[in-house]
Amino acid sequence: MPESRHFILGTAGHIDHGKSSLVRALTGTDPDRLPEEKLRGVTIELGFAHLSLPDPKSPDLTYELGVVDVPGHADFINNMVAGVGGMDAVLFVVAADDGWMPQSEEHLHILSYLGITRAVIALTKADLVDDVEFAAEFVRECLKGSALESATIIPVCAPKGQGIDEIRAELTRLLADATPPADFGKPILPVDRAFQVKGIGTVVTGTLSGGSLHVGDDLRLQPREETAHVRSIQNHNASVQTALPGMRTALNVPDLTVAGAHRFGVHRGALLTGPHAGEPSETINVLLTRSDREIPGQSGTRRVLPAGRRVRIHHGSGSIGARIYFLDGGSLPPGHTKIAQLRLDEKRYMLVGDRFVLRDWSGQATVAGGTVLETTATRQRFRSDAQKEFLEARAADPDSLRALLRSTLRRDHTAALRHLAAPLRATPQQVRTALNQLIAADTCIALGDYFADAAWWSEIVKSAQQAVLDFHQAQPDLPGLPLQEFRKTLPPNLSETLLTHLFQSLAAEGVGSANNVLTSKSFSASLPDDIREPAARIEAALTADPLNPPGRAELTPDGPSRRALAFLIRTKRVIALGDKAVLLATALQAAENAVLNHLDQHGPATASDLRQALGTSRRIAMPLLEAMDQKELTKRDGDLRKRC
Repeated sequence: MPESRHFILGTAGHIDHGKSSLVRALTGTDPDRLPEEKLRGVTIELGFAHLSLPDPKSPDLTYELGVVDVPGHADFINNMVAGVGGMDAVLFVVAADDGWMPQSEEHLHILSYLGITRAVIALTKADLVDDVEFAAEFVRECLKGSALESATIIPVCAPKGQGIDEIRAELTRLLADATPPADFGKPILPVDRAFQVKGIGTVVTGTLSGGSLHVGDDLRLQPREETAHVRSIQNHNASVQTALPGMRTALNVPDLTVAGAHRFGVHRGALLTGPHAGEPSETINVLLTRSDREIPGQSGTRRVLPAGRRVRIHHGSGSIGARIYFLDGGSLPPGHTKIAQLRLDEKRYMLVGDRFVLRDWSGQATVAGGTVLETTATRQRFRSDAQKEFLEARAADPDSLRALLRSTLRRDHTAALRHLAAPLRATPQQVRTALNQLIAADTCIALGDYFADAAWWSEIVKSAQQAVLDFHQAQPDLPGLPLQEFRKTLPPNLSETLLTHLFQSLAAEGVGSANNVLTSKSFSASLPDDIREPAARIEAALTADPLNPPGRAELTPDGPSRRALAFLIRTKRVIALGDKAVLLATALQAAENAVLNHLDQHGPATASDLRQALGTSRRIAMPLLEAMDQKELTKRDGDLRKRC
């Protein structure tokens, strides 16, 4: 069955080195579409073309490449950065007669910062030099130490078709080992063009990533709440029902307006996402890297990058102003990497792992690149110990899903699956799989839809268990730790769901919960020394005349005696009959037997008859008989009681 894999191929290189001519020779499409571009012979805006490459080793497999041609002129470097964000491979163009030039170096920096490593070096205008091998060796020397140093260099003369087949073959070889762009269920379209078509409405184009889109889907224009309905989709001028990650995608979104001078709307640099994407943020924590290579003519690449400096962050197809602060409070010299916080001029939607490029505020120099470590950061706790540990763990292994999840749980202790998955370039299932691996490694524990740091949860359970034991030791006469008091010993943000799981964990450790108190199963209530004498006095008073005892108020004139009576009742040595009367448990049992014997011998009897038979007062007899009714020992029938 035929299979198509979609990738994005971008160009890079100095002005007038033949990028557009090479694209035209490869694809048959002229990427320069503006009249000014054709008049000046210079690429100003992004150009687009399509290249289909059959795999010679797999007849049913075809690589469908969306080709993005970027400007090479220094004045249009911002347009260039807007076009390279979604590249899977690059066609790096260097003219044989000109050699390595300033924009060659700057484009190399940008590609390196964005993590683009699959490349073919096209040595164009090869027919204009006498020694092609020397020209190629010079380029190879300039690439030394960079991410592209091992890329294949192919001499090309585009007008004559020289080297075109070799470039196609090398691209096919590169892409054969490439993993198709990831689909993690979070479609993102960085808009690189937005325009109105009469009778159709707004059309936007961009390179789709993160997830697929279907006709009829709803999208959200970030960072606003404005939503749009996808009426139709095109890929390389052909209508499709579904767009996949890695496709050049044109969407008809008639609900949106194109931005104007005094009108908000969709524009280059905007992001369209799924309607349930996470929230944008104006503060992100990042890992910043600066190349130790100098860009000729850009003095900013030689100077340190100080804290507080205004910069422009290029992300997706757009750019936004920001101010930089470093975790260690210092500055960032060339050739170094540091954790930093970017405080943006306006909110931007990003995912952890997104790559970006930093240029100076004037837009004259490319000064750094980086990877997003945290998308919804806070400015207040940026340099706290917990945050420092969190960011350093992520910076050490930013591409590891397990490391990202582990760092979150170590800092936040617990989180729901949906919250863990929201900022990551991964599906919920991939996140759950990584969490299961952490569980197997005893670093994480599952608590329903929540996951917790195993060490933290173990400490919570131990602390809760100890709180119960400490209460038993301090109050051996009481049944257990009241739930209201227990909550005060817990972290303030522990949810009801986690509290339920805590009770389950405590039960496994021998701590039970009943009647709003927590009790260790190994605990047996005992009389503390300070209430032994009041307890003995109460039992003596109740023993003197078992069915005519003193009232509760008489038995408990002070605090110690009240505690003693409460203990005797809880341990069932004394039984409470209502609010005022109490009996020894032995006296109650004797009284119940006496009532039953009387009913057996004399048949149904009135309360007065039974009171007289017991030799007690109405104060004791009535609650006693009501208690026997509740136990279903007796049954009331009018004024009479009979045995059940």
